[in-house]
Amino acid sequence: GRHQTMIGFTIQKVLGIAILLLHYTPCQQSQNNEDSLSFRFTQSIYYATVHENSAPKTYIVTQEKMGVYLKDPQWTVKYQIVSGDPTGLFKTEELVIGDFCFLRIRIRSGNTALLNREVKDNYQLLIHASGKSLDFEAQTKVVIQVLDINDLRPLFSTTSYKFTVSKDAPLKSVLGKISATDADQGQNAMFYYTFNTKSSLFCIHPTSGIVMLISHLNATQKSVHNLEILAVDRMRKISEGNGFGNMASLEILVKPTPKKPPFISSVTTAMADSSERLLYATVVMDLEDPLCSIDSVEIVNGDPNGYFKVLRSYLGKNEFTVVSTAQINWMEHSQGFNLSLRAKDKNNPPIYSTPKSIYIPPWRYAMARFEQDVYKVQISECAPPSSHIGIVKMIPSVPSGGYYLKTYSDKFRLITKTGLIMTKKYMDVKDQSQYHLEVTALDGQVSTTVIVDLIDCNNHSPVFPLSKYEGAFNENIPVGTTILQVHATDADQGDNGNVTYKLVGHENSPFIIDHFTGVITNRRVLDYELNQRLYNLKVWATDLGTPFRRQSETYVALTLNNLNDNIPIFEKINCNISIPNDITIGEKVAELSAVDIDELQTIQYEIISGNELQKFRLDPISGDITVRSDFYGMASSSPSVYSLLVTASDGENKAEPTVVNINLLNKGSPKSVYCAETGVLNKITENMINSFKLQSQIQHYEEETSFNTHPINIHAPQFDDNFPVSIDVAEDIAVNSSISQLLANDLDTGFNAKLVYAISSGSDDGCFKINMETGELTVSSPLDHETVSSYILNITVYDLGIPQKSSWKILAVNILDVNDNEPKFPPSGYCMSLREDAKIGSVVLKVKADDIDKEDNGRVRYSLLTPSDAFTIDSVTGDLTVKSMLDREMLSKYKLKIEARDQPKKGRQLFSFTDVAITLGDINDNAPYCRPIKANVKIAEDIPVGTVVYFVDAQDSDTGPNGEVFYSLVNDEKGTFRIDKLTGALILENEIDFETKSFYNLTIRASDTGSPFPHSSVCHVEVVVLDVNENLYPPLFKSFVFHGAVPENAPTGTLVLSITAQDQDKGKDGEIRYSIKDGTDLSIFSINEETGSIRTEAPLDRESVPRYWLTICATDLGSVPLSSIAEVYIEVTDVNDNIPQFSKVVFYASVLENSLSNVSVLHLDATDADSISADKLSFQFLSGNSQGLFMLNPSTGIDIAP
Repeated sequence: GRHQTMIGFTIQKVLGIAILLLHYTPCQQSQNNEDSLSFRFTQSIYYATVHENSAPKTYIVTQEKMGVYLKDPQWTVKYQIVSGDPTGLFKTEELVIGDFCFLRIRIRSGNTALLNREVKDNYQLLIHASGKSLDFEAQTKVVIQVLDINDLRPLFSTTSYKFTVSKDAPLKSVLGKISATDADQGQNAMFYYTFNTKSSLFCIHPTSGIVMLISHLNATQKSVHNLEILAVDRMRKISEGNGFGNMASLEILVKPTPKKPPFISSVTTAMADSSERLLYATVVMDLEDPLCSIDSVEIVNGDPNGYFKVLRSYLGKNEFTVVSTAQINWMEHSQGFNLSLRAKDKNNPPIYSTPKSIYIPPWRYAMARFEQDVYKVQISECAPPSSHIGIVKMIPSVPSGGYYLKTYSDKFRLITKTGLIMTKKYMDVKDQSQYHLEVTALDGQVSTTVIVDLIDCNNHSPVFPLSKYEGAFNENIPVGTTILQVHATDADQGDNGNVTYKLVGHENSPFIIDHFTGVITNRRVLDYELNQRLYNLKVWATDLGTPFRRQSETYVALTLNNLNDNIPIFEKINCNISIPNDITIGEKVAELSAVDIDELQTIQYEIISGNELQKFRLDPISGDITVRSDFYGMASSSPSVYSLLVTASDGENKAEPTVVNINLLNKGSPKSVYCAETGVLNKITENMINSFKLQSQIQHYEEETSFNTHPINIHAPQFDDNFPVSIDVAEDIAVNSSISQLLANDLDTGFNAKLVYAISSGSDDGCFKINMETGELTVSSPLDHETVSSYILNITVYDLGIPQKSSWKILAVNILDVNDNEPKFPPSGYCMSLREDAKIGSVVLKVKADDIDKEDNGRVRYSLLTPSDAFTIDSVTGDLTVKSMLDREMLSKYKLKIEARDQPKKGRQLFSFTDVAITLGDINDNAPYCRPIKANVKIAEDIPVGTVVYFVDAQDSDTGPNGEVFYSLVNDEKGTFRIDKLTGALILENEIDFETKSFYNLTIRASDTGSPFPHSSVCHVEVVVLDVNENLYPPLFKSFVFHGAVPENAPTGTLVLSITAQDQDKGKDGEIRYSIKDGTDLSIFSINEETGSIRTEAPLDRESVPRYWLTICATDLGSVPLSSIAEVYIEVTDVNDNIPQFSKVVFYASVLENSLSNVSVLHLDATDADSISADKLSFQFLSGNSQGLFMLNPSTGIDIAP
């Protein structure tokens, strides 16, 4: 039984161990993974700072807690810089506080490399964390920013400056700019410019370095000013009390004021109204130096021919005139002259003025030109003499005219005064189609070209070169063959010269003519033998002109040529002849006759076949067939019938062969002949009779229609009975207006009745023109009653017949006067000066406008068009008077527009305008006015003494001494400020301190120097002193981490620990306030902001949270607060406040019977949450073991069988 028990125990034990091992392996792997995830830095990247030039072993400062939380207290962490520190400047350290291993980085001791921000301003370190006997690791990045310290001084770009200023330079003139730089950063780079010693003449802007003039230099004879410029380091001055950074020298050279040269203030020129004008310009000198006197004015350029010289106007006055010394060729100088004048004073050596360019305009008509360089006009060749061609005009218009044709023309006439060009006689396009007339004016100095194009008017008929054309053509030519071409020419142009052709004759004429080319062709085939052989044709040539066409005619004789185009034709064919066989030799058997219609060659006859036995002979000329040999006694086998095949030939063509059958009869038989008739002679006779009839009809046909039905010009044209004797025309009638329609008629027809009109005389100024074809009389240029009040026009009408006939009538044109002249003011207008205290009602000036019209048309009324409360005008006299009080400061100049209007009884009124410029003279009626009256200026408390903090600006609306302003301080705040009396520069004279006084209220008086007594006013300047950040040092804790402990049963409000920081600054900059910035639970603890005491704010429970981390921030009370942080580790100490706890509520165990003594039955497991109770638990039976069968180990809790 015991053996079985041991076996059972062993089996149970082995199974338990196996199960435990199976359970332990995945648990161990899970635990390793969890530890690996827990082993990491609090942040993947940290930002830290360290000051440049820090000593070795100086730790970097960070606002975050750098390091790794230790989940297992047994972990040992090691930090190492992996990269980012090639020179080995930094070193890592580990510091374990509680459950956190701090990463500390300091400057390595013994390292010769120094931190220099200006060389390298940041480092990026890669930190590696690993643990001994640990298989996991972590990495983070630490970015270290190197902070600036004020280790550099401002440096000037150069140590020596030199500025130049004129002795009479105006106040507030900028002389130059000083430049310095500080390589430090932020506030450490800030500095001021200031003079080493005060200067009453110059100031320098503290931040820009601009040097400015603040006092007049003409009060001193010193020509060189040597100053020293300081660049004051603002932070060094605050920290050390002396901000001297660097110094540069400044030399200001005062240039003597040069003597004022003469100055030409104004030049008045006038356009010459005559080519012999003497006075061309008036020169007025403005002497800025009252001691200067002008010796002369000379022309230094622009007059190479010496046309001009300058003379003094009056003895003792600085006014000169430019006059001409010789006749000026204005045509060579049509653009005028650009003269350069220079004045010379009486100093020794003399001083010359700056050359003054003046423009001498040319003679009024030197610039005159024709309106067009080339005039192009057209006129019909049918235009009668005295027809108007056109008018040439000059710009500007020359009143005297003076127009001339450069070369004489027998066809054109030019009116010298007006430039009107007229025809002298008829002209013909065929003689000359274009004329070039050169017109000159101003004695030949200007010219223009007039191109006259002659327009064709169909005054020529077509002309054939021959009165009769002759030609020949062959018979049988194809239809459309060109037989002959006629040609006519027409001297006219365009359609007037385009010629068409027409055949005049019987409508059955075998010929046609091309209407445009004149080519005659046949329209059917003609046969010499059957048709007419001689043709006489009439051809008309007609132009396409308007309004009537002209024509001419010629004759054409055409001969038809005969050709050998017909074959001979026998009169009789197929003859049957009977002869006796005893016919004698030489006897005629038959007579052949063939007819050839061509009749060109003799017909010859021949036997083609059937006469092989040579019994017959055919005479080739006569056509007789005779017996050639005997027939008697011939053998019986000889033929009794002979068939002769004969033909006839004209030498080229052969007739159709015909058969002659000859029968031999018995001796003594009678001879007989029978032939068939062809009828050829009858056909020829019939064709000849028809041809003779047609020829007779053509020869007797006369074309009775002709275009030329106007052979003789019998009648002269006559004006209508309603032709006016006179016409009244208003002088303001519009150009191109029609004033009359003049009509005439002619009893002839065609061109003999075609009429053209012309003004033969009376309109030499070209004011009227008449339409050549319609007779409409129009106004061609403006009329002026004052120049010409009436015209006598000779109106002539012509026909276009041959010979030409005409008639004329006189027409009087009266020009009616209208109110066409407006009042005229002087062209220069009016300009005057007036004191601003002028009395109401005083006359300022009298304006006057002249109207050359008479009576009411010339009576003028004046009115003031510009709305004005200051002035009024008398409508009759033109007196301009003061209407209300004037004030130059409100309005110093007036520009008034005045109208002059005439008063006609009827019709429209005419008017003109003029400008009146009035300048008000000043009186001292205004006090200086500050802008603004109250100014607010903010300045830093560390601004250097001598700085100009503000420019007081007071304006006086008056001018001259009345407007000159001087400044004075009513209160100077115990000499802290002073003001420059001329510029208003408010200058700091003593040091200021925000903590002592932060506000100044200054009163400045601004006074003028006017007469009869000066005016003054006060200005206020509020100076606000700004506090400068003097907070140089942040609060510093003694350690970056503090360790505290508190029992878990400590009551609320228990003091855990106190931490303090030190600040080297004074005053509020050194007062420190504490706060909890971050931590494990911000509600558990609080800190006294003044003392740094940390107390509990809630119950603690070590078993829940055994430890706390707090981030404490210490902040000073500076205007720009500085701060630092420290980490506080608070450990909650244990108190025995928890009872032990079994791991199970019920434990179940079993034991084999008969088990041996001291056999372990059950292992009780209990724990206590209190750390102080660890390893101090004891076990005992409370009940159930009354028999004492079991024994319990009080220390281990192992239940053993006894």
